[in-house]
This record gives sequence, structure tokens and C-alpha cells, in this order.
Amino acid sequence: MGKFVEKLRRDSLPMGLLIGTICPAVLFGILYGIITIVQHQTGNVNIPNMIQKLILLSVVPNVLILRYYLVKLKYDLTGRGILLVTFVIALLFAILEIAL
Repeated sequence: MGKFVEKLRRDSLPMGLLIGTICPAVLFGILYGIITIVQHQTGNVNIPNMIQKLILLSVVPNVLILRYYLVKLKYDLTGRGILLVTFVIALLFAILEIAL
């Protein structure tokens, strides 16, 4: 476990891209799974409208992680990678909002 934490504490753009992609994807998967279970139990949830909201909610961990890497650790390259992924997710949300 110690080596894994040490690998996360590197200042590099690919590490920021990796962290910025994995954290929102995991949160999106968890929330989507919960909503799918609720829909099967009740039948009241409209999944296509919920996906846009889930994409927007999945950005929240990036904001917290971005602050940690930029303010506490002072890792600018990793922070840039996380910020880049956050902007791509926000762009995806905007495109889906316009298309649907």
C-alpha cells in the first residue's frame, strides 16, 4: 500500500490525467449502479435525464483532489492534468445538454 501512495505523489501530467479520469469514473459507476437498483425496485427513475446529472456530480471529487494537489502538495503538472480532465467532463456535459 505504501508504494501505491508514493506513486500517487508524483508531479507529472500523465498522473494527473489518470487520477482525474479514474475518480469521476468510479463515482459515476457507483451512482449509476445505485440509480439502476432504485429504478428496478420502484420503476420511477428516468435514466437518460439522470446521466447528465451524474456526469456533473462526478466532477466533485476532481475539485477536491485538484485543491489537494495544487495547494498542499504544490504539484502543478498533476493539477493541470486533473484540471484538463475536469474541463473535458464539463464539455461532455454541455454537449449532452445541448443534444438532449
